[in-house]
Amino acid sequence: MSIAASRKEAAMWLLERLVPDTGVNNVAVAFEVAGRIDRGLFTAALRAVLARHEVLRTVFRSDDATLTREVLAADQLDVPVVDIPAGDDGMDADLTAFAAEPFEIDGRPLLRAGIRAGADADVCCVVVHHLNFDAMSTTILLRELLAGYEALAAGGRPDDAPLAALAERAPNERSVAYWRKNLDGLRAAEAGLWCALPPVGAPSLRARTVHHELSAPARAVVRRFQRELRASEAVVLLAAYSVLLAQHGAGSDVVIGTPVNVRDQRSMNAIGYHANLVPLRVRVDPDADFRAVVKQTRSTFLEAISHADVPLEHVSPAVLGDAPSSWRSSFFRHLFNYVPGTVDASATLTGMPVRHVMVENGYSRFDLEFFIMPGEDATTVRAAFCVDAFDAADVGLLLQRYDALLVRLGDDLERPVAQLSRRGADDLALPASAPETATTASVLDAVHATVAASPDLVAVRDGADDVSYGRLWSAALATRDLVAASDGSTVAVLAPRGAELAAAWLGVWLAGRRCVLLDPTQPIPDLAARLADSGAAPVLAAEGLPVPGAVRIPAIPAATDAVRTDAPSGVDLDAVAYLEYDLDAPAPLAVAVTHRALACAVARLAERVAATGPAVTAWLGSAATDAALTELLVALTTGGRVVVAPDQARADGHALGELVQRHDVTVVQASPAVWRQVVEHAGARLAGRAVLVAHEPLPRPLAAQLRATGCTPHHGYTTPGVAGYAALDGGRDGTGVLPATRVFVTEPGTDHELGIGVRGELCVAGDTLAAGYHGRPELTAARFGEHPTHGRFHRTGDLARLLPDGRIDVVGPLSAHVRVAGQRIHLRDIESVLAAHPDVEAVAAVGSTGDAQDGTVVAFVESRKPDVAERLREHARAALPLTPDLVVLNQLPVTVAGTVDRAALVALAAARAAAEVDPPDETTAALVGIWTEMLDRPGLHADSNFFASGGHSLLGAQLVQRVRTELSMPVQLADLFANPTPRQLAEHLQDAFWDDDEDDD
Repeated sequence: MSIAASRKEAAMWLLERLVPDTGVNNVAVAFEVAGRIDRGLFTAALRAVLARHEVLRTVFRSDDATLTREVLAADQLDVPVVDIPAGDDGMDADLTAFAAEPFEIDGRPLLRAGIRAGADADVCCVVVHHLNFDAMSTTILLRELLAGYEALAAGGRPDDAPLAALAERAPNERSVAYWRKNLDGLRAAEAGLWCALPPVGAPSLRARTVHHELSAPARAVVRRFQRELRASEAVVLLAAYSVLLAQHGAGSDVVIGTPVNVRDQRSMNAIGYHANLVPLRVRVDPDADFRAVVKQTRSTFLEAISHADVPLEHVSPAVLGDAPSSWRSSFFRHLFNYVPGTVDASATLTGMPVRHVMVENGYSRFDLEFFIMPGEDATTVRAAFCVDAFDAADVGLLLQRYDALLVRLGDDLERPVAQLSRRGADDLALPASAPETATTASVLDAVHATVAASPDLVAVRDGADDVSYGRLWSAALATRDLVAASDGSTVAVLAPRGAELAAAWLGVWLAGRRCVLLDPTQPIPDLAARLADSGAAPVLAAEGLPVPGAVRIPAIPAATDAVRTDAPSGVDLDAVAYLEYDLDAPAPLAVAVTHRALACAVARLAERVAATGPAVTAWLGSAATDAALTELLVALTTGGRVVVAPDQARADGHALGELVQRHDVTVVQASPAVWRQVVEHAGARLAGRAVLVAHEPLPRPLAAQLRATGCTPHHGYTTPGVAGYAALDGGRDGTGVLPATRVFVTEPGTDHELGIGVRGELCVAGDTLAAGYHGRPELTAARFGEHPTHGRFHRTGDLARLLPDGRIDVVGPLSAHVRVAGQRIHLRDIESVLAAHPDVEAVAAVGSTGDAQDGTVVAFVESRKPDVAERLREHARAALPLTPDLVVLNQLPVTVAGTVDRAALVALAAARAAAEVDPPDETTAALVGIWTEMLDRPGLHADSNFFASGGHSLLGAQLVQRVRTELSMPVQLADLFANPTPRQLAEHLQDAFWDDDEDDD
């Protein structure tokens, strides 16, 4: 007789529907004997166990919306013992493949058995679906199999007295009330770790494992804490696990799942699915010491066990309310399981030694699971992780840090947990950042050295005009005299790139004043706002620029005029050299950079790109940026020359290539947006040059294009608050850039350093730091700090991670993220996925960022391929948890600095949203109606998220069945998770319909 499955069983079945054709719910038990297994005896012992346990003869059947179960008679069950092939990858791989093979929920047995024959040992493996089995069942089954085999071998009869399936009690209402209160306000989807991978679209649930044997010092600490803190080994290790997760981004409200056996004392030998996963909610007070964490963990653990009779499926809708749902548990991402030995180490089978074999099924529905396997001589931590969530290397580092954390706790039990180090052995052994060379000379001193030695050497080449060092310095001295006669400390210079601008900058510094970097092509309102904010007086302007009240920049002396070579006098390296305004800031915001920082940045860059002699640089950068300064000064401080590039060279590869080739330019610097426009036509003329790609991430296709020209591309990272490059990769391919100064990554909002692979705020220290923000002491105090190890440093506001070789991978601004179904995803991660498509030249994503529950994203794509949008949508659906609105442009808009103009894209996205007034189509309208009825919630619309509006997995299964029935469309539950709004689901169904139609044709 068939009966309806329980809610707990239905929830497990729904998971399989989300990831069909997987063995995610398979549980395996295996043992190895040092000899040969008698197949007949093993088969008979297995049949006896099946006859004894009704639950192992339970089968399930399903339709689209319901799951039922029934029990087969023993003579109806046929479970042959098969051969497990021995492959080239070894025993573990063979057993995993056997365990991972999915079961069909169609009335057939949910159990299989096999024997793998080895050279001198056999392994027996039994795989059972989790619907009928749990971890404790493995011990019971193994014990009964071995006992039955021994009895049969001795000519006896195994115990086959029937045992009815254990019927679990109905949840106690007091326990239900406890969990509802205890879990109130919980948002597990937000508890992803900082070392986890970006969220994916369609999960595979594939899993791997990493093993770590706790060090002797760590085990000694655990034993000591068991005595001193009066806590079990499991509680001590669980408390340490909660601290580890908190240190890696889980927050102070840490929730860890742990399986609890719900059998009573009389049913301890009952096989079946009699374990509930309970969420252990440990609030890790940053100011508390580990003693307090252990006390809370012990209390939480005992309370959870006393209320473990409630499957979480009974409380999730009431607790979670309108929280989003996904393939993950709604309560926790991380699991802890204390697993004592399954088989006595001295066990034998007909005289042959028996060893328990751990078998993985190759899948996991959780991000990370710590299995603690204690032994007399060693304690092993088996970390199972979902490959959709972690890389193996990052899990290995987590295990290292777990060990190191235990040791540190033993050294300083009283220290507040927030003050504990977040790093392990490999983190501490990370290669040091680039060594810094003390700079005692200013850029003026370096330029003057060439002026004094070779005044006739060409310093600036502007078309057909060559300006020597002597003439350039003479003009600079004239500017010095002009500025020295004024009272202001800040001087604005407005001029196009050329010798006059170079001389004016040098002259302002010779006068002991600071200059304001401005570009005459900037909008007049922007220039006016920055002039007002800087308080610049005087304003120096090139001839022909209509700037009210400006003073004409002194002209360059004629070639026949006598030159002046006066040496600079006592430059104060700690005085401010220039103000650079943030071109992306909505209001004037400038950093003040000192002569020391400028000199160090220029010298360090020159070491990278002009180590063998004088540099010949192309002057391409906007005069409003320090890129223009470095282009000029790398040439002049090395006795080289700067070649003024026309504005046309930023968009015309032929013009740039001709300039580079004709003037033997050795260093060219530009943003990725500029390089995309020019690399094809500049081509081989870039061969042998040092090409700097600044300000923004370097897409891999663009890097390949640049390398194909024969040049050496250097990808650099720049940030306001640091002069020049904070990192420059030195021509290497691959992820990340090599620090050009001291860098480290900290927990956002604190100065606690994070380890390899952990995302946090990038901080920069060293001698290229700015003095601070002009006129903004509160912002200077917030963004600059003093570190006990690294000294003065700058908080960049960028999300980054350290790589094992010492490089840094900069993700993007900390604030540039959206929340989708409760998960946080960075806009740069979205851009990286889309940029990987071969038809995409560049991409920039904008959206409603921050802490909104469901963000919207518009991705602007630069591509000249026809019909690229639909191909990109399919690409995004497979790799992202959301499908952004795609807008294809021939070229992304750029600022005067050549960087992507994100403010313009935000405005464009807002204009598009305001203009989208198209009514929903017929399918979308029908889906809105189904949404409204099933959720019993008025006011829903085409963009209402099913899960954010109160839906959950069980209700989703019913919705899918209704869509199939009423709209006659082949929708799956996984489609709803990937497309949770009526509009998205309608688009997906219509796309699938047309794809099927084309296949039929």
